[in-house]
Amino acid sequence: MSYSEWRKRTRLLLSLQRLASGASILEVALEHGYQSPSAFTAMFKRTMGYTPSNCRSV
Repeated sequence: MSYSEWRKRTRLLLSLQRLASGASILEVALEHGYQSPSAFTAMFKRTMGYTPSNCRSV
């Protein structure tokens, strides 16, 4: 696995934890270096197969 792939997967795991704990998509996107929540959501959906809003705690 390349460094960039490892970094992407690590960010996704950390994102899942933050979203499950109730952080907003905006907060998580900015924490992980994305310029906008839509850019983060697009990468998340492309990689995971579902949107970040589907894994947030209710």
